[in-house]
Amino acid sequence: MIGLADCNNFFVSCERSVNPELDGVPMVVLSNNDGCVVARSNESKRMGVKMGQPVFEIRDLINSGKLLAYSGNHILYREKSLKVHAIFRRFVPSTVDYSVDESFLELDGIPDDAIQEIGEAICETCWQEERIPVTLGFAPTKTLAKIATEVGKKRGERVLIIRHDENLLNILNGMQIGELWGIGRRLTKRMYAKGVFSIGDFYNKSLAWVRSEMGVTGERSWQELHGVACIELEHVQRKMQDSISETRTFPEDVDDYDYLRARIAIYCAHVSKRLRSMEGECTRLTVFLRTNRFHTEKGYFAPEMTATFPNPVDDTAVLTETAIRCLEQIFNPDLRYKRAGVVLSGIVPRSAVAPSLFDEDGRYGRWMEKSRRLMDTVDGLNLGVKEHLVKLASQLVNGHIRHNDGYSSSFGAPTSDS
Repeated sequence: MIGLADCNNFFVSCERSVNPELDGVPMVVLSNNDGCVVARSNESKRMGVKMGQPVFEIRDLINSGKLLAYSGNHILYREKSLKVHAIFRRFVPSTVDYSVDESFLELDGIPDDAIQEIGEAICETCWQEERIPVTLGFAPTKTLAKIATEVGKKRGERVLIIRHDENLLNILNGMQIGELWGIGRRLTKRMYAKGVFSIGDFYNKSLAWVRSEMGVTGERSWQELHGVACIELEHVQRKMQDSISETRTFPEDVDDYDYLRARIAIYCAHVSKRLRSMEGECTRLTVFLRTNRFHTEKGYFAPEMTATFPNPVDDTAVLTETAIRCLEQIFNPDLRYKRAGVVLSGIVPRSAVAPSLFDEDGRYGRWMEKSRRLMDTVDGLNLGVKEHLVKLASQLVNGHIRHNDGYSSSFGAPTSDS
């Protein structure tokens, strides 16, 4: 059996976990720049608010106080996600973290009669420790586990077990084909044209028909519905990413250098923390600016600059000062910018970083050890808080951060004269 643990209305639940007064209140969480709805409470769903709905369409509900709207706090959501996924791993042999709020649970060696009890224990622990409601579905395949979770949410059951038996077709007949994992909007329209309206209709089609109409992807979904596990998810377990980034579109076009510098410093703090959470270090940093495509009196400009580090780094101060130096090179005071961002690339595992052959007296090694202890302490202090308690001064005030330990912050290595 395979389990799927899905956090209910995750972004909304995260906000409620730190502010219980929001329980039962109709609310939504908005996308970057508050453009559209990306998470809804059950109360707002009953009011007719749709996923992805533009904010201007529900502005009257927000202004009247009938609906609360929160800007996304993705730092909080990531911290909650890490804690909830850690709870999942306590109860089962292994997990595959599929998304920020979903995880497949491998149940090898666990007897079937213990699954219900384990599922209930996971739900109770997530609520008691993190105040995050979770629904679990168990089934012979990942696709059926997905279906079990969706059905459990609709029924209000925390744990639902689906088996490949005579009751399965009744469940599939009650679900639209668009609800099947991997069936997008365009394919849904094609299925309607072929007379396939429910997942049950798809289940009853022959394998030959599925192969001719939907190819390999459709065949895998069909096999999974018939109890044959054939979807592998090992690729989503890869902890080390090739690159990570933090970008934002500003509410208004900006020509204030100090504002841009503070935003770049904040983005560096966020991506460096994510870099350390995956136990990685980067060798390249890119800073970019974008003007507004719709305000083209002076044309559209997209300047960017990349800095390369001779030694991999994950230190926030090092990355921030380097990013600010890049910003100085690409900033044009005669332009107004709509978007800015920071990208870390050339990421390698921290454990694979070897000392430099030219660090004969060990100065860089001592600096690196000191830096890692400092960053671990800062991350611990900032863990689980909505706003970081410990910040670089460059995120708050004018002026560059300078080290007084004789090391250059630009490239994470001792200077030649230190």
